[in-house]
Amino acid sequence: MERARIDPRPSVSSSVTPAQSRKIANLIKALDEALEEDGMDQTLDFIGDEALNRCLDLRTSLRSARAKLDDGATRSSFPSREQKSHDFFNVPKTFSPYSLEPWKSSTIPTTLPPLPKVFNLTLEKSAFTHIGCGSGRPTDLSYERLEWIGDAYIELISTLLISQTFPFLLPGKQSQIRERLVKNITLAEFSRQYGFDKRLVLPDPKIFSVKPPDMTKILGDVFEAYVAAVILSDPPNGVARVSQWLKDIWGMILAKDIIHEERTGFNLESPIWNLRGTQPVEEDVSKVEKQPLNAKERLQHLIGSKGVRLSYNEAAPVNKDPSNKLPLFTMGVYLDGYGEKAKMLGTGQGNGKRDAGYKAAETAMANKKLMKVYVDKKKLVDAQLQLEQEALDDQQNA
Repeated sequence: MERARIDPRPSVSSSVTPAQSRKIANLIKALDEALEEDGMDQTLDFIGDEALNRCLDLRTSLRSARAKLDDGATRSSFPSREQKSHDFFNVPKTFSPYSLEPWKSSTIPTTLPPLPKVFNLTLEKSAFTHIGCGSGRPTDLSYERLEWIGDAYIELISTLLISQTFPFLLPGKQSQIRERLVKNITLAEFSRQYGFDKRLVLPDPKIFSVKPPDMTKILGDVFEAYVAAVILSDPPNGVARVSQWLKDIWGMILAKDIIHEERTGFNLESPIWNLRGTQPVEEDVSKVEKQPLNAKERLQHLIGSKGVRLSYNEAAPVNKDPSNKLPLFTMGVYLDGYGEKAKMLGTGQGNGKRDAGYKAAETAMANKKLMKVYVDKKKLVDAQLQLEQEALDDQQNA
């Protein structure tokens, strides 16, 4: 019996309220967590294969709807100058994500690039001054106040660069690369290389003792504060100058990864960076409305059925990845059903359990001979379920 599928291209009313939009976003988030987290196999065991397929269709439908809502909000959210209650002439100029180009190994500097200048003496001094050295007034500037702003820019710039240069890595792996760039140890080392530690103004050592771990945190904060000072002191061009500077110094850290990506990465353009608003939104959405299934979902569709469970568990102790010094997990995919109990179908390794689980699923699907056995069994089980359902329907209609 063929089930009705949800139309992945819903009509979206122009009168949808922000509250309704948030509800759609919350539904998408809940579905993402249920379908993609490490505990998905337990969820699948509970809801079954048919419910899984419905969830996947619903998520696709909601994502398409959300894309249309976001576009409509973007078109209607630019107030005229007369509508603004006040103007902020010192707010940094917004920059387009497309103004950043991905890293290229040919443009990575071999020596530390020059430090971008701060065009305001007060901001420059504040970037190196501890809050305890001020007058105690709420208006006192310090690196603690500035680093909060700089941290946000550093997070955004690193995310955009990584997303463009390594577009086909999973978000978890991209986050690990970003952490290498933005962690305090990295930023503190840059601070030392640029001599920030010699410009630092701290309270009297008699009342403010700094231990080495605390100094790493302080110098990391100072680096973030300097980023904010450059941007705030130069509203028209500060973001662009900082972005290029960070791109250069971070490129020196990721040089091996960038070269490896150029040699072995997919020779394809990421749809994220290829959709630049040059076509009608409806046409863009139709191209991306069918989200590709990840390896776990593909394996579930391939051999999953009622009463059949695929689970992902650690298959070996955690080791250290020699390429990046991060934890290296080994996950196995196990089958319960079709007369099997905890049958290992494949294993995979990765710097996160989810990534390793995906690779385990890919390993299992690569074993064509093994997959054929369970695909044939799935067909028999599904055919039997179909007959039982038809018999039940006939009995109810009699």
